Amino acid sequence: MRDILTCSIEKIDLPALVCELWPEAGARPGRAGVCRAVWRGDTHPSLSLFRARGIWFWKDHATGEGGNAFHLLLRAGMSKEAAAEIIKSRAEVSPPEARYFRQRSISTAPSPSVGLTPCEQRALAAAQQRLDEAAIAGRGITLEQARRVGLGKSRQGDLVIPILGPTGEVQAIKARLKNPQDFRYRYLTPGRGAPAWFSPGFARWPERPVIVMEGELNAITSWFALKGQADLVGLPGVEGAVPWNYLKGRRVYLYADEDEGGRNAVRRWCEEGGGEKVAIFVLASLGGGMDACEYAARWGQPALAERLMELTG
Repeated sequence: MRDILTCSIEKIDLPALVCELWPEAGARPGRAGVCRAVWRGDTHPSLSLFRARGIWFWKDHATGEGGNAFHLLLRAGMSKEAAAEIIKSRAEVSPPEARYFRQRSISTAPSPSVGLTPCEQRALAAAQQRLDEAAIAGRGITLEQARRVGLGKSRQGDLVIPILGPTGEVQAIKARLKNPQDFRYRYLTPGRGAPAWFSPGFARWPERPVIVMEGELNAITSWFALKGQADLVGLPGVEGAVPWNYLKGRRVYLYADEDEGGRNAVRRWCEEGGGEKVAIFVLASLGGGMDACEYAARWGQPALAERLMELTG
């Protein structure tokens, strides 16, 4: 007789599970397709979800790995006990369509902060001690500024980025890989989704305009450049969800890279924010095909601030 976990693995809707745990992945309950493995910082869809013999499976084309729902949760960093509990509990929940529409209503909210574990706190502190000029080269910020927002450096030389929440709490930790291959970013705190980065002091001055920008590092550099003239929200790529519930009553400027992905993202963000109580504006590109980090690294933070203020009018 098969055990409960095996039966649950055979019954579970894997796309619905991915949609629930990682709304930013782009999975759709009950539907086969390709989505993003956000737990490792995937910026381009590379995770295939498919059904064979009535059971859902996955294949990560970036890493070559694959398996069933249980294997996916393990790969995302969960313990065997936690993965088994989630699968067994979800296999008996409401139909995927109902869960999907419930999820759609909250998908624009950032993942809830669960706080860092003691182990994660120690690892982050060690990374912050290792931070040096080499780790932030080309980012357009100084070492002192990088330390102010808690950046660090891994033993492998990757840039470690604490993802700050609206009240300054660390929601997640990700790394910008020093030697990227299939992907540039990797999350170091699995199971917490891909929340937006909020500039320090975000909740203190509601009268300030907010610039929502593609890329946490771009937002960090822009925040330092603007010196309090605006609050910044950095999204984890063009598939990131704008945290509209924290932007109500604010004047919001949307900015993404000047490519097709960026243009599509801005259109989607505008549609999603259309029903919110915010004033939405779309910023033109910085120019020269550069992002905020590249612009500041080349021309300096004052030039970046001047350009952003020019764009916001």
